[in-house]
Amino acid sequence: METNNQPGSKTVKHGIATIPEFPDVINCDVAVIGGGPNGLITAAYLAKAGLKVLLLERRYEAGGGLATEEIMFPGYYANTHATYHMMVDYLPVLSDFDLSVHALQFVKPHRQTGMVFKDGTSLIISHKIQETSNQLLKFSREDAKSFETNIRLFNAMVDEILAPGTYYPPIPPVDLVVRMEKTEIGKEVSEISEKSPVEIVEGMFKHDKIRALFLYVSCMWGLSPHETGLGFLVPLLITRCGMNKCICLGGSHKLGSSIAKEIITNKGMILENAEVTKIIMENGKAAGVELHDGITVKAKTVISSLDPQTTFLDLVGRDHLVEDLAESADKWKWEKTSFFTTHLGSNEPVQYGTRDRNVNDTFMNVLGIESMEDVVRLSEGAQAGSIEVIGGHSTVETLWDPSLALPGKHTAFFQMLVPGRIDGGWEEKKKEVEERVMEKWSEYADNINKENVVIKVSETPADIETRIPCMKNGSIKHGEYNALQMGYFRPNDLCSTSRTPIEGLYVCGASTYPGGLILGGPGYIAANRVAEDMGVTKWWKYSDKIEKYIKEYIEEE
Repeated sequence: METNNQPGSKTVKHGIATIPEFPDVINCDVAVIGGGPNGLITAAYLAKAGLKVLLLERRYEAGGGLATEEIMFPGYYANTHATYHMMVDYLPVLSDFDLSVHALQFVKPHRQTGMVFKDGTSLIISHKIQETSNQLLKFSREDAKSFETNIRLFNAMVDEILAPGTYYPPIPPVDLVVRMEKTEIGKEVSEISEKSPVEIVEGMFKHDKIRALFLYVSCMWGLSPHETGLGFLVPLLITRCGMNKCICLGGSHKLGSSIAKEIITNKGMILENAEVTKIIMENGKAAGVELHDGITVKAKTVISSLDPQTTFLDLVGRDHLVEDLAESADKWKWEKTSFFTTHLGSNEPVQYGTRDRNVNDTFMNVLGIESMEDVVRLSEGAQAGSIEVIGGHSTVETLWDPSLALPGKHTAFFQMLVPGRIDGGWEEKKKEVEERVMEKWSEYADNINKENVVIKVSETPADIETRIPCMKNGSIKHGEYNALQMGYFRPNDLCSTSRTPIEGLYVCGASTYPGGLILGGPGYIAANRVAEDMGVTKWWKYSDKIEKYIKEYIEEE
């Protein structure tokens, strides 16, 4: 990394120490805006490829949604955004880098997702198909058989198309439909894509409690129950989030810090407290960035992990945009929903009074949801700006990662879908909603009481935005999931492959294909595109599954 000492870049005496000021100008090959998971991934690949990479993070530490923070009081930690890692089996950065040298480890609990009901019954989705089927037998033999048939089809969809397609640039939808018709699995993906989550779940199951659990898993990240055109997400969410999610030992921040160490190891630089205020344009090309403290970064390539409105309208400026790009940024739709999360520190792990005590050893438990209609009311209420149902999912994190609390103590959270904005504002509503959450939680759990709960703290969508401003109104995916903002149209048809119409400017964030939820796809795709365009030899290669996907569904015969 080269620096230029400009006027004002001098040494300053502080008491007995002489401290050099940071240079006014930094020269690099690549400047990455935003140190979230995708910015980190892009920077790590390019730094190891030999490029001079500078990662710029507004906060005081990189990681973005990979955050583990001491938000309650000393000794009690919480994963404030990402807890569930559902693509560990596929995430290229985990196989391309030996992150185990940084002591990075994941745990995949056997019992994955439970739902507890007021009548003492429960359902558990485990990592194993047959064990899950046995659970469904408690309510419906027909549904158990349907699950076995459909989950094997879903696994094939994910393994052959949905997972590898996450890490390769999208193609126009008309072309994609044609390519999907080449195989039976492709036809199945095309067919299910046109259905809504409700239609898919109702087609699979008859019993309402079973429907409730699988619809919740399909919609828990904000997918609307009646939204059509995004049905391909249902197999992905059921198989990965429902049955294969992992927790990162030492907190989710461990994943972010491990990737950051790879950047530094390969001679890249990370600057924290480095808010970018402007993307420098020279002769229609992105030529660097300006920081809030006056430092100028000159770069051959600029990569933004921020949302399209911030990247194009705020940092580039409307005057430098072609009309279609400006119009697309103007029309970007933020998620209407976000999360309200209540974190607990406790003496004992939360225990549920169900007949099947295995629920208490389940990674994630859903409560407050008694029917499929409750899932619909929860989602549609949040979409409309209200809280119709107090229901959500809970995890005792210390059952899987004891390092998150003092010895012998525990941390847990309850998280529910809520409006990003609410009448009266979240500051006014926070205490009321927390009380309702605790009351509901105690209806299902035996030991949500004063004797067990040491401390509690809640976070609203407004708190999320305060911590990470690019999550507007708590928008954890940096923008709504709808048919016009997904696939080839995320964030628009000009930028979904990470290249933009502006020479030297690329995008790599959750608002870019394929989206958020720590998939790592946007960062990986951007690293490939930038390396190709800059003529850099890639030290990595696509996995066999991605290569097979490209050959069968992307390459023309």
